[in-house]
Amino acid sequence: MNTEHLRAFVTAVDEGTFDAAAALLRISGSAFSQRIKALEREVGQVLLTRTVPVRATTAGADLLRTARQIVLLEDDARRRLGLRAAGDPQEIITLSAAVNADSLATWFIGVLREAAAWDDVELHVVSEDQGHTQQLLRSGTVLAAVAESPAPVSGCRSTRLGTMRYWPVATRELVDRSTSAGVSGGEGVADLSRMPRLDFSVRDPLQRAGLSRVGVDRTPVTHLIPSVEAYNASVFGGLGWGMIPERMMPDGVVDGTHEELTVLEEIGPAESTLYWQRWTTATPALDRLTEAVRRAADRGLR
Repeated sequence: MNTEHLRAFVTAVDEGTFDAAAALLRISGSAFSQRIKALEREVGQVLLTRTVPVRATTAGADLLRTARQIVLLEDDARRRLGLRAAGDPQEIITLSAAVNADSLATWFIGVLREAAAWDDVELHVVSEDQGHTQQLLRSGTVLAAVAESPAPVSGCRSTRLGTMRYWPVATRELVDRSTSAGVSGGEGVADLSRMPRLDFSVRDPLQRAGLSRVGVDRTPVTHLIPSVEAYNASVFGGLGWGMIPERMMPDGVVDGTHEELTVLEEIGPAESTLYWQRWTTATPALDRLTEAVRRAADRGLR
């Protein structure tokens, strides 16, 4: 297969439109379309939907991962051999990675700081729940991912990074409103079946797992807040209870001295073990990203 045809295919998926992809590659729209058509003729199947945004068809999804690997290897080889002219837009190697939102807001920032010194790499980071990042790796959407499963995707290697600890947090006022009579000392015990909870997304398992540990199968209200900053602010503001990463906990909450926030002791902390999964295809750029991830994880995870 012609590498420039594969590059056009990958760029169309990443940019979302033929026009944007053509502009990035500095070729005309008609020349870009001809590259896609030539690739589709060669494989005998339609690879891209002509929609906005452009999407890979089933056949295209099967080809995408291989296409990314070929483009990455060619980019790396050309750079090492000095075959690119100064100012060539293709001299920059694109590294795409899927990272869960909590990691992206905490320890993964160390990776971004290291990448600030790289002049030959651009990062395309996709935010996705750690339980689903492997799907993006498997499809070829990304070439590396922070995942919760130690079992590597086919064609990838897996390295343990460490664990993130989460604490179930609520405002004291919310706990008071959801309290039933306790069994000792006349104190109240939070009735978790009456307390609203916050989920980051419909696939967020942390709160459900916590409730399951104490025998609660449902709550009256479940708010969906798909932003780490807004999620934490909502917990701290009393909209509902939620699991907060330990590195984002205000001082005094865990030891019980915070005036407004408290840990739900009935649920207790939870830990999520994270793994770095990456293509086995070895390039200096991908290796450099992997080392930066390991260093950041060493500093920021348990």
